Amino acid sequence: MINNNSKNENTESTENILAFSIGDLTFSSPIFLASGTAGYGYELENIVDFKKIGAVITKGISLNPREGNPTPRIAEFTIRGIAVGLLNSIGLQNPGVREFTKSIMPKLKKLPTKIIANVFGEKEEEYRKVIEVFEESENPPDAYELNLSCPNTKKGGIEFGVNPKSVEKIVKQTRKSTKRPIIVKFSPFSEILPGLISIAKNEGADAYTLTNTIPAAVRDPKVGFFKGGMSGYPLKPIALRCILEISERFPGIKIIASGGVYLLEDVLDYIAAGATAVQVGTGNFIDPQKSQKLTEELENELKKQGKTLQQLVSSGVISQNSSFTSA
Repeated sequence: MINNNSKNENTESTENILAFSIGDLTFSSPIFLASGTAGYGYELENIVDFKKIGAVITKGISLNPREGNPTPRIAEFTIRGIAVGLLNSIGLQNPGVREFTKSIMPKLKKLPTKIIANVFGEKEEEYRKVIEVFEESENPPDAYELNLSCPNTKKGGIEFGVNPKSVEKIVKQTRKSTKRPIIVKFSPFSEILPGLISIAKNEGADAYTLTNTIPAAVRDPKVGFFKGGMSGYPLKPIALRCILEISERFPGIKIIASGGVYLLEDVLDYIAAGATAVQVGTGNFIDPQKSQKLTEELENELKKQGKTLQQLVSSGVISQNSSFTSA
């Protein structure tokens, strides 16, 4: 059983109206810092009030160190001269799980919020091995987010997250390696997503992050084309549809929304569609205090409505039997 009464517990400031749980783990706010968008998290310690953030999701951590891709790694995405998102091609740079547990986790565990380790592997079995190292360390995280959008080097580079057998094997193995909550992060493949989530659910996953970035490209006349994963506003309607369809198919499922969250309106849209929590990613580059501010705005809105977070979750979901459905 996980002890939630640690110094990472941070429910006092929100009077529990924002509180929710994934498995045995209680979060004080549904606003999370998305993986890879705020350094490792502790770098913002003097900028952000972490008591007002539900969780920090670490950069992706692998079994062995990775140097990442050569620069340039990030490109701004514009429409008619207005910046609307980012493309990134970081290459999952990280020091490897063993060094991470020694030099970085101690700093993260001092923050007054939950820590979720984002885990990935180049082979199916590496997900389990990374979690085993975390579990044996002095400073394990509070939960794990499995990034299944990585290419399987054994099978020609196909993403783990689109292969039902890989999803089944990775979740089953990692579930046996920890009692902490497991969150599975998928790309927005809407046609096959329900089946993949059903498999992950049957193997013991506790929640699902929807969605990861999507492949895209931009062109700069001076440097040529840049390919990477697109995040920001253009991702929101895609993620919103995925979440809506999954919450319709699996009532009560725990979903963490990710994609184009900048305003309170974005948070409320995702919650109404069925998300229990929301990750802020690209918005952190615009304003490092964005997550903190959104927690404050959401709390004020809930007080104004006289409701709790849980009363708003899936409030906009229409039954699949309704005549009001899209094609």
